[in-house]
Amino acid sequence: MRATLILLLVSTTAATAAVVDLIQMPSIARPASTVLAELAAQAALVEGGYTDEPAGLFDVYGKGLWTDEFQAQVAADLGKEAGLFMPTGVCAQAAALCVHAGLPLASRSALKKSFVTHATSHLLIWEDKSYSDLLGLTAITAGEKHRPLTAADVEAELKRLRAVGLSPCCVVIELPWRELGCTATPWEELLAMRSLADKYGVPLHMDGARLLEIAPYYGKSPAEIAALFDSVYVSFYKGLGALSGAMLLGSASLVAAATPWRRRLGGNAYTALPMALSCRTAYDAHRGSFERRWHALRRAAEAIAALDSRVRFEPAEPHCCMAHCYVAADADALVAARDAALEQTGVRVFRRLRAEGVGEGGRECYWEWLLGPDELGDQVVVGAWRAFLEALPEAGATEGGG
Repeated sequence: MRATLILLLVSTTAATAAVVDLIQMPSIARPASTVLAELAAQAALVEGGYTDEPAGLFDVYGKGLWTDEFQAQVAADLGKEAGLFMPTGVCAQAAALCVHAGLPLASRSALKKSFVTHATSHLLIWEDKSYSDLLGLTAITAGEKHRPLTAADVEAELKRLRAVGLSPCCVVIELPWRELGCTATPWEELLAMRSLADKYGVPLHMDGARLLEIAPYYGKSPAEIAALFDSVYVSFYKGLGALSGAMLLGSASLVAAATPWRRRLGGNAYTALPMALSCRTAYDAHRGSFERRWHALRRAAEAIAALDSRVRFEPAEPHCCMAHCYVAADADALVAARDAALEQTGVRVFRRLRAEGVGEGGRECYWEWLLGPDELGDQVVVGAWRAFLEALPEAGATEGGG
């Protein structure tokens, strides 16, 4: 059996000393051999119920009973008519833009060539300008870079475009805004944006890579939040920890229109089985863990900020189980302190810095802190941070003297 062969292959890796990571992803925070072995075991369990599928593969070019069930499951959970599994979020969001823009069109003059979003949108920062270089669309940034987009920001751009006879293909809202420390757009602003979308006849698209993570902050179900949007993209590796994978959700007609775009964008592999199985397993295992993880990170952030004035979080009170952590120290000192604390406690405070020389006076470094589903306990988390901060030299201290 395939699963047995995979289990034999991945069971040969040498054992390594256990390291506890405070920044957790259920997949990458563990040895690859463990992840693959668990995936193989899950495949063996699932296979028995899908014996009619071709060659035992329950996903062939995006089709199959198992795949249909997974897409329907997530669509029902988010209150949408249909869902379409995608290999990546970039593919999912590009497909959504193609549908909203009306691509392809016989008459290019009828194409809605722009979309409105925030300057820190994932589409602008992390997708290598696929919206422009691949799709020929223009991004119109609204609002101010240091804060979430508001309805007033969006309406200013919609009015400006209408004045010259234009309309964007959609408005893209990221929930939460990753580059702002996963800060959430206030609920009343989301309601106002929905009203604007209806008023101006412009679709509202959610970059909901972390929708499940932010739902507890609103005190709403993911379906209640998704109801405000015409299309929604969710990720299965961010927060949930699958190997890779995403889903685009919306009306049945939107998903039908997006399906050929999955192939055109190179996202319709012969089988998505390994990724899709990882996604469904992670979704079933962890989708109910986010409220607990959010409260745990809030407690930790409050306790850690009280330990040392050099530490701050953005937002100061995290809106979900991920936030940005800023420390007023140079990168070399932070890495040295991290390694010293790891040796002392067996806990690694962070993996890598996202930026250095930032913040007030350019004296801070920061990283993203994602609290995963494992129950680490407040004592372990704060204890590791205390060791880390004790190993961090005071400001101005140098080798050989302070």
